[in-house]
Amino acid sequence: MIQAISNTEFSHVLNDEILALIAYVLLYLTYYFGSNFTFIKKYRTRFKESADHFERSVYLRRTMGFVLLGVIPFLLALMFFDEPIFAYGIGFPSGTYAILWFLIPTSVMVGGSLFRSTKAIDTSYYPEVRETTWTPRRTIINAGFWALYLLGYEFAIRGVVFFTSLYAFGLWPAIVINSVIYSLIHIFKGAKEAFGAFFLGILFCLITYYTNSFWIAFIIHVSLAVINDIKAVKASTELTRDAGKSRSTP
Repeated sequence: MIQAISNTEFSHVLNDEILALIAYVLLYLTYYFGSNFTFIKKYRTRFKESADHFERSVYLRRTMGFVLLGVIPFLLALMFFDEPIFAYGIGFPSGTYAILWFLIPTSVMVGGSLFRSTKAIDTSYYPEVRETTWTPRRTIINAGFWALYLLGYEFAIRGVVFFTSLYAFGLWPAIVINSVIYSLIHIFKGAKEAFGAFFLGILFCLITYYTNSFWIAFIIHVSLAVINDIKAVKASTELTRDAGKSRSTP
């Protein structure tokens, strides 16, 4: 005889932190492999993009990422999780040292990114938008879609996943879980970036914990992404110019 499982027993199996982890993994995989979906390929054809030159499909994919990683987790947390929605870091940064948690990491991370050598940037992947001409308008649009995507991204991983793990397991287990996930997300970009992402994940989690908000992590993340793209464009231009000089040298 099959015995029915009560709602109480079921809730102990699929509690908020487990639901958050399952939902995040499924939604991120959907986003990651989304570029291979038929409708994405159809839009690339409609946009008349080639394998070497594409832009709009990148913005479409980032918008899809915002919906999958931002809107859907927001609705899940709002409708099904025990804690109120503001318990997942969507409020403005607060706390005695919130201003220091903003100024010091932002200055160090953004400053380091600005002075980073262009030779250290993987131009085979960055910038995601593959266009040879970068006007101020294109740079601003690219930054805007980075911000849209990363808003959903940071809410999902540093908001829902981190805070549900924090409430269930405590600070350091939550940080380890979050940083491992963050590192695995970056592993397809190479071991170096995955390794760096683990420690950056720890920093982002600490900032989020001590300010009770994911907004500072979001601001830093957007800044790093946009600066990296700008420097990648510069690096690509330098490579093209150097290649041209090599061909012209007798």
